[in-house]
Amino acid sequence: MCRTFKEWMAEQFSCDELTDMVNHGVSSGFSGLIYYSETTALYQQYKDEIWDMLYSEAESYGDTILGLIAQFSGAKNVGGADQFENLLVWFAAEKTAHELVYSENRC
Repeated sequence: MCRTFKEWMAEQFSCDELTDMVNHGVSSGFSGLIYYSETTALYQQYKDEIWDMLYSEAESYGDTILGLIAQFSGAKNVGGADQFENLLVWFAAEKTAHELVYSENRC
């Protein structure tokens, strides 16, 4: 089991897949990030790390966490807990993919 969401992403996806996430978004479909059963399980496992990402991102934009989330693509379609958790996992996946591809030069 991976200790961090970043480790999970690095083990789960190839460099090409991570680059595709950065360029096209996670909503275009990636194994392990498609079904609510997958994303809600990831949320439960890594929720503290995801909320830390949300806090840092909101702070960098001078916004609140909820203000930031409201701006996410797909936020207006959230109608329940599964959809909300899915949205947050997709945010974390796209942010982490960007870090792995560009900041850490893994690809």
